Amino acid sequence: MSAAVKNNIPLLSVSEITGRIKSLLEGTFPEVRISGEISNFTHHSSGHMYFTLKDNRAELRAVMFRGNNQFLRFTPENGMQVLADGRISVYEQRGQYQLIVQGMVPAGIGALYLAFEALKKKLAAEGLFEQRWKKPLPPYPSRVGVITSPTGAAIQDILQILGRRAPHVEVILRPTLVQGEGAADDLVQALEEFATYGKVDVLIIGRGGGSLEDLWPFNEEKVARAIHACPLPVIAAVGHETDFSIADMVADLRAPTPSAAAELVAPARSDLVAKLDQQVLTMTRILRHRLEQIWQDLDHLTSRYAFQQPEKRIKRHMEYLDQLNHQLIQSFGYFVKIRTSHLSGLWKKLEALNPQDILARGYSIAYTLPERRVIRSARALEVGAPFELQTADGRLRANKTDDL
Repeated sequence: MSAAVKNNIPLLSVSEITGRIKSLLEGTFPEVRISGEISNFTHHSSGHMYFTLKDNRAELRAVMFRGNNQFLRFTPENGMQVLADGRISVYEQRGQYQLIVQGMVPAGIGALYLAFEALKKKLAAEGLFEQRWKKPLPPYPSRVGVITSPTGAAIQDILQILGRRAPHVEVILRPTLVQGEGAADDLVQALEEFATYGKVDVLIIGRGGGSLEDLWPFNEEKVARAIHACPLPVIAAVGHETDFSIADMVADLRAPTPSAAAELVAPARSDLVAKLDQQVLTMTRILRHRLEQIWQDLDHLTSRYAFQQPEKRIKRHMEYLDQLNHQLIQSFGYFVKIRTSHLSGLWKKLEALNPQDILARGYSIAYTLPERRVIRSARALEVGAPFELQTADGRLRANKTDDL
C-alpha cells in the first residue's frame, strides 16, 4: 500500500526549494576559510578552475573564477594542501552546494599568511597606515641612506640609477641581512642608527623579490613600528611590483622595486639644470621688461618742456641703466657656471665613493662564513675560523691563522 500525500504540506518546485536552500546557505556562510587537499583539479579553457577540497572524512566542490585565480602566486595541483577563502553557494542546475574561492594559498605558508593578515589588521586598527603619518620626501636630497644587503641586486640598481640620474646625491649604505634569522633585528637597528646619525635626508629600505618566507622580515611588527617611529622619511622598496609587505604599508612612500625607489628619491640632474635655466630666463625677461618700462617713462619725461635742458643728464642715466642691464645678464651667466661647476664637483665625489671603484684600487671586504657578516676587527674571528674576501673581480676564502 503506497503512502498517501499529505494535503497540509506546501507544494514547491525543484527550482523553488533549491533557491531557498541557496539563500539560506549564502546568508549563513558569506565568508569562510577552508583547509583541505585539492583533488579532481581542472583548469578550464575559459580560465576558470574547478576542483574538490577534501579531508579524510568529507569533500567539498569548489570553483575559482578567472577574475580571482589570475592573481594566484602558485600553480594548484592535485594532492596539494591549501587554505581557501571564499563563500558557500549553490549551483542550482545540479542542486550542489559549493565553495566560491576568492583567495587561496598553499597550506605550507598558511601560518605566515594568517600572521600577515592578523598583523595588518592590528596595525590598521591602530592607524599606522593612515595618510596623516606619511612624511613628505625632501625635494632636493643631498644624502640618501640605503638599508639593504651589500651583495644583492637592489643596491646595484640604486647606485646605477642614481649615478646616472642624480650623480650629485651621496649614497650611504648600511649593510643588513634581508632574510632569515636575525634579519628583522638587523633592519630595526639600521633604522635606529640612521635616526641617530641624522645626516641623511631620506631612507630607502628594501630588497629584491622573493617568496613570502624570504620577505618575512619586512612583515614583522618590530620592523613596522621602527619605520613608523623613524624621524626620517622612509621609502619601502620590498619585492617586485606584485609583492606588498607590512613595511610597504607603514612607510612614507611605497616603491614597487628598488629601481623605482631610486627614480623617486631625487629629481634628475638634467631636470634641475633645465629648471635653473628656465628661472634665469624668466628673471632676465622680467628685468628687461621693467627696464623697457623705465626707458619709455624717461622718453616721455624728456619730451616735456621742463626737461628739455637736462636731456643730457637723462641720457647719461639711460646709459647707466644699459650698463646695469649688461652686468645683470653677465651675473646670471656667472651664477649658472658656478652651479654647474658645483654639480660637477659633486659628481666626482660620488665617483670617488663608488664601492666598486674602492675595491678596484686594491681594497677588499672580509666576511664571516657562513653568515657573511662584515668583519671589522681581526679579533672578531677565532683562530682557524673560515672567512671570505670580496675583491673587485672575485672572492677568496681562507682560514684565520695565529693573531699577529
